[in-house]
Formats: sequence, C-alpha cells, structure tokens
Amino acid sequence: MSEHSIDSVTQEKDGSLFRRRLVDEITLLVLLGLCFLGVAITNISPAKSHLYWVAMVPVFFIASLITEWHHVRSGKYPVSNVIWSHSLQWLALLAAVEAVFLIQELGRLNNETTGLMLLLVFALSAFDAGIRMGWLYRLTGIFLGVGLLMLAYVERYLWLMALLALLLMVVYHFIPRHKR
Repeated sequence: MSEHSIDSVTQEKDGSLFRRRLVDEITLLVLLGLCFLGVAITNISPAKSHLYWVAMVPVFFIASLITEWHHVRSGKYPVSNVIWSHSLQWLALLAAVEAVFLIQELGRLNNETTGLMLLLVFALSAFDAGIRMGWLYRLTGIFLGVGLLMLAYVERYLWLMALLALLLMVVYHFIPRHKR
C-alpha cells in the first residue's frame, strides 16, 4: 500500500470519526435541551406535559440508536441485540414516566415536583445507557442530574447550566484528537 493511500485511509477515518462525534454531540445537546424544556412545560401546562414526556421516550430511543449505529455498521454488535437492549432500556423509562404521572394523578406530586422527578428518571436512564454506550451518555445523565439539583434550588441559574453544557461540548469538540 502506498503512502498516499495510507494517508487517504487515515483522513477518511478521521473524517468519519469527526462526523460521528459531531452527530453524537448535537444529539446529546438536543436531548438536554428537550429535557429542560419538558420541566418548563410541566410547570406551565401539566396536561400537555404528559404527552410531551411520553413523546420524549421514543426521541431518546431513536437518539440512542443513532449513537450506536456505527457499532452495528462495523459489525461489533448485531442489529437485533442493539434494538433489543435499547428497546428494553427505553421501555423501562416509559414505565417510569407513566408511574410518575400516576403518582401525580393520585395527588402525591405537584407540577413542579413532577417535572423534577421526570428529569431524575431521564437522568438515571441516560446514565444507565451510558454504561453500555459510552461516556457522552453518562455525561448527559450526570448533567441532567446536576441540572435537576440546580433547578430544585435555584431556577434562575438554568441559563448558566445550558451555557456551561454548550461550552463543555465545544471544548470537547476542539480538543486535539491525539490528546484523547
């Protein structure tokens, strides 16, 4: 193999890795934003929030498949195993979401607490998915959990958390590859 073809293979792998990481980062930023939007919707309109949070489960499912798909394409995991494990993961989340809304309907949770509990459930599910899928999902779960605590104490700092998340993702994106 010539030096030129080795360089082009290396560049292709670098480009593919860059695109995959960019898609992962954008996907996870969107998930973070949608979760915090869900807390706001729950505080404002509890009736609409049930549908919103239930709709978030397939969004997380699809996002996790997008994030894992390169493993399927490379042959690392069979497609049936990925779909099965992700289906179980996010169906468990759906059951937890429904349980939180059932407890709310019983009068045991107010709207603000319901939003926070749903954020906790999503944080735990994202972190759990990260155990299998990688550190970006673990980071998402941790960030959602920290965001939950921040919201519980001081809602006015939400913008700071969003800015910090964006900054962390940008810094990660521009760290030279050889240092990772």
